[in-house]
Amino acid sequence: MIHLVTALPCEAKPLIRRYRLHGRQRENGFRIYENEQLRLIISGIGSCAAAAACAYLQGADPRARHVWINLGVAGHPHLDVGEAVLAHKLSDAASGNTWYPPLPFQPPCATVDLVSVAQAEHAYPDNSAYDMEAAGFYAAASRFNSHELVHVFKVISDNAAHPADQLTAVQVEALIDARLDCLDALLQTLTQLDQQLAEQQATAAIMDTFLQRWHFSVAQQHQLQRLLQRCQALGETRPDVEDFAGARNSRQVITALRQRIDAMPLSFAPA
Repeated sequence: MIHLVTALPCEAKPLIRRYRLHGRQRENGFRIYENEQLRLIISGIGSCAAAAACAYLQGADPRARHVWINLGVAGHPHLDVGEAVLAHKLSDAASGNTWYPPLPFQPPCATVDLVSVAQAEHAYPDNSAYDMEAAGFYAAASRFNSHELVHVFKVISDNAAHPADQLTAVQVEALIDARLDCLDALLQTLTQLDQQLAEQQATAAIMDTFLQRWHFSVAQQHQLQRLLQRCQALGETRPDVEDFAGARNSRQVITALRQRIDAMPLSFAPA
């Protein structure tokens, strides 16, 4: 599931249209918009509001894995209005806390330092983007999933030549709408990364059950990992240590697992 957090309704409207999101009935708290693959929440302005919205959204489905994106507009001293950026460094001006979101993929846009401030920034003192929510978002959302799956995607809305005090909600909506293809590319990449990480974690969990039963050398552990990954790639059900109960040592386990894989029938998807 993909979780999107925006500060303002004008930032959310293009997403609601693009992904055909439907609002849940709300009794209190925040309203959630969703489809089968994506949930969106409008936090309101500020880091505290963004953090609260993340906690609320996580509470809607606390056991599932999620990709998290904070999406909105940001200012920058010289980047062009309308340019999409991804944060590779996040700073909280109030606390001094800093985070470095890992980027184990090719970003679909430029990356920037981003500073979260308590009031709208008009002077742009550093060569950084400025917003008011990212620090609170990242501090909260990164508690709920792997940091590789938590990112801040912004569209530049103002710079030294185009001050933020001249910005309207209609303009913000248009700026976000124009960069949704870039967002689509990011979401596709993160969804694939999420699947890869889930497979790695599943393989690690299975490996632990084997390592607890038999002693494997370092080289044998690498062999075991590759064989378990092959099992998953071939669609094999999770190997159970009890399936290899007759093995007296790790060498026999590896031999039996390799024979099991070699005996699997190949299946081909129809052309």
